[in-house]
Amino acid sequence: MAQDDNGIKIGSEDDYSKALTTMKDSNKRFGNDIAGLQNKLTELNKTKATLKVDTDKAKNALDAAEKNFKKTRNSANQLNLELASAKYETARRNLSLVSDSANETEKSMAHLTNTLSKSESRVKSAKSLLNGAVESYASAGVEAFVGGTINMATTYAGSAFGSEGGTITNNVLSMGAMGAAIGTSIAPGIGTAIGALGGALFGYFQAKTQIFESEDKAFKSYYEDLYNNVLKSQEKSLANGSATAASRETDELPFSTILGGEDKADNFLGSLTDFAKKTPYNYDELTSISRNLLSNGYKQEDILPLLQNIGDAGAALGMSKKDISDVTMAIAQLQTAGAVTTEELDSLSDRGIDVWSYMAEAFGSTKDNIEKSKEEVKKMVSEGLIPGQEAAEKIADALGTEFSGNMDKQAHTYSGLSENLKESQDDLDSAMGEGYNSTREGGMQKQIDWLSGDSGAEMKEAYNQIGQWKASLENLSEQYQRDAINSVMTGTIANSYEGSDQSGALARLAEEYKNAKADYDKYTKLGDKENAQKSGATMGRVISEAQAIGTNEYNASDDAQIALDSNMDLAENIKNDSASQEEYWKAGYDMGEQFTLGLKSRVDEGIAFNTPQVVNGSAITYLNGNSTSSSPKFEKYAGPVSVNGTSYSSNAYGLSYVPYNNYPALLHEGERVLTASENRSLKTTNPITITGNNFNIRKESDITKTAQEIAKLINQAYALAP
Repeated sequence: MAQDDNGIKIGSEDDYSKALTTMKDSNKRFGNDIAGLQNKLTELNKTKATLKVDTDKAKNALDAAEKNFKKTRNSANQLNLELASAKYETARRNLSLVSDSANETEKSMAHLTNTLSKSESRVKSAKSLLNGAVESYASAGVEAFVGGTINMATTYAGSAFGSEGGTITNNVLSMGAMGAAIGTSIAPGIGTAIGALGGALFGYFQAKTQIFESEDKAFKSYYEDLYNNVLKSQEKSLANGSATAASRETDELPFSTILGGEDKADNFLGSLTDFAKKTPYNYDELTSISRNLLSNGYKQEDILPLLQNIGDAGAALGMSKKDISDVTMAIAQLQTAGAVTTEELDSLSDRGIDVWSYMAEAFGSTKDNIEKSKEEVKKMVSEGLIPGQEAAEKIADALGTEFSGNMDKQAHTYSGLSENLKESQDDLDSAMGEGYNSTREGGMQKQIDWLSGDSGAEMKEAYNQIGQWKASLENLSEQYQRDAINSVMTGTIANSYEGSDQSGALARLAEEYKNAKADYDKYTKLGDKENAQKSGATMGRVISEAQAIGTNEYNASDDAQIALDSNMDLAENIKNDSASQEEYWKAGYDMGEQFTLGLKSRVDEGIAFNTPQVVNGSAITYLNGNSTSSSPKFEKYAGPVSVNGTSYSSNAYGLSYVPYNNYPALLHEGERVLTASENRSLKTTNPITITGNNFNIRKESDITKTAQEIAKLINQAYALAP
């Protein structure tokens, strides 16, 4: 799609590099003020909506192509699948690009709005103080002058030095003006100067704090995104690698049969993998073609040379992957043909191969007149005088001679490198997949054995009962709704509602439905469409109310209450069990806390980053235990220790509690270091006495609940003990 001067135009089929260029142009075209950012966000959201529709269509087309290919497994549908996959990937990437840009634009708007709000607030404060200090000196004019000066200075500083320069200038001037106003009110002259200087310094440090807040926020966002991207990349590689490894493991079975052993199959498939990394072929194409060639009489050692020759020709003649595959199959069929036919040679000629010249060179008797030789060869072919196997060999050799090296040239183009990079990445992912699959296979087999054994049989019975119970609840819910609606429509209250609190409501609705139905029939006969529609709407509303009564009645039924109590008990027990050990639930909280750490955590807790620290004049590295210089002997040292210029005392007589993470300490021979969990368990030596002992046990399950609550309180006491 084209790009005009009024919007951001990115189509679902646009090249990704073109989309990036469009986004860069939009950054120049729209301003960085609030109005410009708002216009940019509006255009991005329009483009995102269009791309979302196109991406959904591309996904549907891809799903359809996958289904067709799975049904037929033919080359045409394989090509359609590849094209659909490429279109979907392009649309998805462009949608992601526009969505990310829209999110960044929203963040920029929020940040700019917040900055302007703070700036305006400080300017207003400065103006207010100045107004009070110089009220007798035409305060209105001074206020306008000071405010205008600050705004102009902020604008020019922001233009010259960026947002940071604008923030510093704004804070220094506004706080300086505020300080001058305060100083003037106290002691005009010297007080004004001191107040202005103090306010300016305060404004400067306040601005630096604001800038650090922005940097810290960017840092947190950056490393959290980087962490998530690393995990996503690894998950993607594992999923791709597992599928690739499984496919290659499946490929090994037929090749082991054809080639006569797993070792031969492994060696051959390994050569196909290497060949795929440096040629336009991909691994799946090579395995498919190789199976056909082997079944057509080709030897293992002849396959890659043949594919090399055909690939060189395909690269030189601009053949598609389908054309290359068709040419390969045509030559393979010649290999097993008793005699060459005109149709077989014409199929090669249609793809740009000068096959009749090759045949004339190989089988013609008048080499000095190539056209005469062609006619001679065509006659020989029509009479079935040229053996297919010999013709296949001559054609393959001629392709290799005429087009040698072209596939290598193509492999070094951008397109070729992209294909080969993908093959190399797939091969790398496959290594991860092989490790995962081989380890997972053992666990899967154990799971299968378990499900197939006695435990599985018991599970089947339990699952059967669960299914019956859930079905009975659905049946009951439908019955209550069905009976309620029938009661209203027929005017006869169903047995399930006889004597219930809802019988009166159903009787009222039945009468209302009856009247509405009569009105509907009357107005329909009269052709009064408007009143007929109103009556019909009343009938629909009455039926909906009856349906709601049925739902409520079901929820109040004994069976529904049993299901509710069961779910409540499940939630309660899961809660109690999860709370019994911190490690069960705290992992998510700790990860969330990790991403609240900002730039200062790197400065204040440098030890955690495995960087060299200077301890008593010697450089050592924490965590991995490897010193960057000769390790000092601390075990005989009992004095204070200095880490990066900060002194810490030795704890020769022990420490009851480590006050913070990465606390430096000198350890002594024979001492023991406990984990936090072990330390908590040893905090209390006094026995615990439970007083009262008046527990209200109403049912057997209360015994377990009471014990769990006591255990939870004991654990909390341990955790909170000083």
